[in-house]
Formats: sequence, structure tokens, C-alpha cells
Amino acid sequence: MKRVFFDESGNTGQNLLDATDPVFVLSSCRFEPEQEAALLKHFAGRQGPELKFSRLRRNEAGQRAVVAFLQAAEVNHVSVASYIINKRFMIVTKYCDIVVEPTFREAGVDFYEKGLNIATANLLAMVMPTYLNPVTWDRFLAAFVRMIRERNLSAFQDFRRLAELAYNHLEHAEPEMASHIGASLLIDPAQLLPMLDDSTLDPLVPSYYFLAGRWGVRLGGPFELVVDKSKMLATQEGLLRKLSDPNLAPFRAGYDRRTMEFPLRVGDITAVDSRNQRQVQFADIVGGALARAANSSATRLEGSFENRIFKAFSSKELIVGGIWPSRDVDPVRLDTDEAPLPGQIALAEYTTMIARGVSRTRRIVPGN
Repeated sequence: MKRVFFDESGNTGQNLLDATDPVFVLSSCRFEPEQEAALLKHFAGRQGPELKFSRLRRNEAGQRAVVAFLQAAEVNHVSVASYIINKRFMIVTKYCDIVVEPTFREAGVDFYEKGLNIATANLLAMVMPTYLNPVTWDRFLAAFVRMIRERNLSAFQDFRRLAELAYNHLEHAEPEMASHIGASLLIDPAQLLPMLDDSTLDPLVPSYYFLAGRWGVRLGGPFELVVDKSKMLATQEGLLRKLSDPNLAPFRAGYDRRTMEFPLRVGDITAVDSRNQRQVQFADIVGGALARAANSSATRLEGSFENRIFKAFSSKELIVGGIWPSRDVDPVRLDTDEAPLPGQIALAEYTTMIARGVSRTRRIVPGN
């Protein structure tokens, strides 16, 4: 079975408001033995117990080795795939999914059709710091995160109080935006809180599912997902295996460019000691480099370490997906203007159906 190696950078769990580490990256790679040998030459004299980006970045020689590695022909859109998340923006998208979406559903509107969910998240991220002021918006997001992390009535009530204050202000100052916050006042905690768990705000969730789907299509069959045992999938492994269950009915879920084929083609999940597995170390270098470039203002400085990293990722299309804010709210610019066909199901809804064991997601077994 083919093997794909994964590593993560910037994982602070559900603490998505960590200002010192605002970006999460899940990186993955798959190199043939001769490619691996060629790539190791860029780190001659540095092959110690383990190659790690955090050490290589500390001096000029290490930085040159990282850039040479990323620029090597072996590192390309076939052998490497990365998923990047702006953690602060992920909070906004989760707020839209958990709080705003039900109000659209009750009104008979598919919140995911033509990227309405993405447009709404972009809009809120852009205007709310101005309409509410940055401090109030930060407190609102922090209260939302706390509610999900603690999942108790006290945290919910604190979030509700901030929502009321924000709504009362917007109702008079920016009435067209008030409904997006007003949706918070319609939540029933008895229904919401039991639906939340430790994975709700974990950036590993969308990252692993997306990359697993991409590699399955890219390789055309089952593959072994190899991870560093010190960063084991933990709570995510069970659901990842459910989404990869061969007894799932073949189905392409999602709309427009946001689709995924089920079952995922993860044949097995193996935890290894990264000190003994070079390709996990390569994934660490890829992810660490991308996180460094995404976090640094020096990325815009021509010729800087971060700028050279960014150019390698951009020119080789090594970033295949992510959760990142933009100023786009139009479906055409978002590339989400394709109307769903009859029978199509939003990706978030379908993964929930699989997790809950809904019968229509399973293969029909003759005689049953």
C-alpha cells in the first residue's frame, strides 16, 4: 500500500486566538526512495537525529538548505500537498456554521449553496472590527470559543450577554448586519451544547479530511496515512476511519469546487517515531516553512527567507486548500457560482450524516 506522510505546524488546539501563533498548517508528502535520497543531499552534514524546520531556520546555512529543498524538482504539486488555516478566521467560519446557518435553514435557504457561508464569513471578518470596534469583536469571538471549549451554561450565558450588547448596537448603527449577531439570541443551549465536542474548533478536522480526500484521488486507491506518534490524531482518528469505511456508498458530496469523494481512501493510519522517518521530517519542513512565511511580514520583502519560501509554494502550487479570509463575497470571485444539481448534499451535512451512521450513506447489501 502506498504511504503518505503528514505533519502539522502551529497546532494550539482550540486556542485559536493565540496571537503568537495565528496560522495552522497540515503538510503531507510522498516521495519515491530515489527522490528521498536526492532531497537528503540538501541537508548534508545536518542529518543528525532529526531534521526539523525549527532548528534549520536558526542560521543562514539552514535557511539555504530549506529553500534549496523547496526549490528542488522532487518537491512539486504531485509529491507535496499543504492545507493552511488562519485560526482567527476559522472561528468566524465556525460561528457561521453553528450559529448563523440554522437561521438560514429555517428560512428555507441553503447556507452552503453558491458559497453563501464563505461570503458571510468574509463579510463578518472584514466589517465587524469596524462596526463593533476591534476590542468588542475580539471579546465576542473569545466568548464564542469559550462556550465551545467549556460547553456549560455559564459560558453560554456570557456569550449571550455579549451578543445582546453587540446586537443592540448594530440594530441602530448598522441594521443590515444586526441579524448576523442576532442569530446568537435564538440559540437554545439545551440543543446546542450537547452537539459540541473537543473537535468542534480543532483545525486538524478539516485539514486531515481535505488532504485525505485529495491524496485518495491523486493516488487512485487506498493509501496508508503515516503521522508522527507525538502528534497522533487522537479524537480525530475515529471519525477519519468512519469517513474511510469501505462499506460507505460511493458518493461525491459538496457543491462546486468544494466536493469530496466518499469513502475516503485511507486504508490504514500508522503512528511512527519521526526521528526514524525522514519523510515525516520532510513534512515538518514543508509545514514549518509555510507557517513561517504566512506569519511573517518579511514575506513581502524581496529576497528574504520568507519571500523565497512563499515563491516556492506559489509557483509549485503546493497549497491545495485552506481556511483563509479574503475580501471576496461574490460567488463568481469565490468560484462558487455553480448551482447544485438535484441530489447534491452540502459537504458539512454529509460528513455529519456519516458520523451519525445514517443508513443512506451505507452500501446496499443484497438480501438486507
